[in-house]
Amino acid sequence: MNMTKTSSGITNNKNKDHDMKGHCMIRGRIYAGLALITLLGNFSGCKPPRKEEIKRTVPVRVYVARSDSISATVALTGSIEAESDAFVYSKVTERLITLAVKTGDRVRTGQLLAEQYNRGAREGKTAAAAALKGAQIEESARRDDFSRMSNLFDKKAVTRQQFDQAKNQLDAAEATREQTAASLEQAVVQYENTLLRAPFNGTIAAVYFDCNQTVAAGQQVIKIINANSMKTKLKIPSVDIGKVKVGREVTARFPSIPDVQFTGTISRMDEAIDPVTQTLIAEVRLENRENLLKSGMFGEFVIETLQHTETVVVNELTILNRTTIITDNRGFQTERPEYYLYVVSGGTALKKAVIPGIVAGGSTEIVEGVSFGDSIIVAGQNIVKNGDAIRIVN
Repeated sequence: MNMTKTSSGITNNKNKDHDMKGHCMIRGRIYAGLALITLLGNFSGCKPPRKEEIKRTVPVRVYVARSDSISATVALTGSIEAESDAFVYSKVTERLITLAVKTGDRVRTGQLLAEQYNRGAREGKTAAAAALKGAQIEESARRDDFSRMSNLFDKKAVTRQQFDQAKNQLDAAEATREQTAASLEQAVVQYENTLLRAPFNGTIAAVYFDCNQTVAAGQQVIKIINANSMKTKLKIPSVDIGKVKVGREVTARFPSIPDVQFTGTISRMDEAIDPVTQTLIAEVRLENRENLLKSGMFGEFVIETLQHTETVVVNELTILNRTTIITDNRGFQTERPEYYLYVVSGGTALKKAVIPGIVAGGSTEIVEGVSFGDSIIVAGQNIVKNGDAIRIVN
């Protein structure tokens, strides 16, 4: 009996100790949770320090806008020939007895180039000249007779019949003189037809026959060109016809003369467009400085179609662009290009919308958007943004 009590007492004490330990653990956990909540609350209430923002500076090159000029052009290709070139033809079928020139010789207008056999023509001219001289002498004698007869007739010293006879003899002498003069002229033409002369000042380009060769009438014997001035015929595309006019300046370059630029003008334009090629022929005359140009050379010709002065001109890469989609009230969408560049304003980059004009030779005109004196960013414009601080390095 006593033994049982003692056991129960011991058991109850153990249970009490176990309950106390459980309560302590729960309270510990509660305190730990409260401490964690307090700690988290303290952390959440404290804001971390902000990092200092570093503003970037972009190195750029600038161009100070100033008054400039730019031209729009049309570039075409073609070959040149002498402005004046002609063939000297044989007018009679005879043997070539004299050849006074060779290729490359310079000649003057009327200079004798070659001669065909003309003994008969020369003798005929001599005979015709002698006949004319005799006819002139006879006419002069008949005129003197008629003058004397006229004076006598006025004094009633001769009859009317004698006066009329003198008059008839004078008329016959005049007719004979006119006939012999015509014969001489014909003989001279026949003789001159055997002489080949230069039609203008120029250079002998080719000789097609040698001495003692028989040349038929109508054959080309010699080619002569005027090398002081050259010409070309350019085909102007239909889209550029309205821009090209007579008198426009033309510059030309030739691969065979790479270091020399030639200038000329449009001297003539056709009135009708070729229906097949849709082009208009324009003739250009070029000065042949130092006789460098040769007939048949192929080159590039640049025609100035428009020129603007006192305007802003920049490298074409300076201007940037983007495409904006515009939707109208009907829902139709169209693309509209927008052009812009950057200028320096107060040490920062300022974006400006611009309107480009003439584009030529890697340069672009700015019609609107910038003014003379503006510092335009011409290098670094692709990486700079509106408002960026910039550092000018040029």
